[in-house]
Amino acid sequence: MDIVSVQQLVSGERQEGKVLGCGHEVPDPGGWPSDWRRGPQEAVARERRKVEEEKKRRLERFNSSRIHLDNLADLENLVQRRREKLLKRRVPPRAPEPMVKLQPQTQLESVDLDTFLKAAAENQEALINKYLADGGDPSAHDKLHRTALHWACLKGHSQLVNKLLEAGATVDARDMLDRTPVFWACRGGHLDILKQLLNQGAQVNARDKIWSTPLHVAVRTGHCECLEHLIACGAHMDAQDKEGDTALHEAVRHGHYRAMKVLLLYGAQLGMQNQASLTPVQLARDWQRGIRETLQAHVGHHRTR
Repeated sequence: MDIVSVQQLVSGERQEGKVLGCGHEVPDPGGWPSDWRRGPQEAVARERRKVEEEKKRRLERFNSSRIHLDNLADLENLVQRRREKLLKRRVPPRAPEPMVKLQPQTQLESVDLDTFLKAAAENQEALINKYLADGGDPSAHDKLHRTALHWACLKGHSQLVNKLLEAGATVDARDMLDRTPVFWACRGGHLDILKQLLNQGAQVNARDKIWSTPLHVAVRTGHCECLEHLIACGAHMDAQDKEGDTALHEAVRHGHYRAMKVLLLYGAQLGMQNQASLTPVQLARDWQRGIRETLQAHVGHHRTR
């Protein structure tokens, strides 16, 4: 091909390009994606093939990562690999924390008698320990002759009672009414402390200034557990106070039905007369008659209709 023919061919292609480029219906091959030239269906098919290939690759990775335990050696290899992983994940040891110097505990000031007795009522063992450690008398009392043991028995501080008894507190110390800690334990209804005192040799039939016994106090306060234990330990059921009242009189007077049953069960005498010549049965009749007369007196009252 000569030079003239080549020039004619090039000029012909330029003219053809101008003719095709001047229209808007045929896209420029260099300016549009090839998918548009091939059609939308082929583009969709190509995307599907990509998704399928990705699924296939994931499945192959999953199958290759699965553990096959065909024999004991495979299991041992698995254990070894996991042990190595745990060693890699192990947190490095932390540096030791600096030693903290403990501050010395503040020393308690000396405890006086009033504080000691108040501590016994409020179960403040630290103050009790300080008082005893400083040589304080465990049987010290206030102006009414009430000791720390009296207060501990009334409030039910069993451990404190033990501590005071071990320190040498007098088990039968008497207050101004001649009532021992046993009276105070019955008044509070603390059976465990009552047992402690009696086991330490406390008098079960002690009498106060009006000749009441711990049995009288247990009945008046309605603590039947203490009542039964006193009877089991040898309390005199028919002991009379200065008014001549027995424990059964007190049970009737205070309307403690359970205490009456306990006393009668253990053989309390129904015929014992007090200073007013009344037996417990007569006292019950008088009490019932007084209630009946009181109710009848208000039958016609407009406020009680």
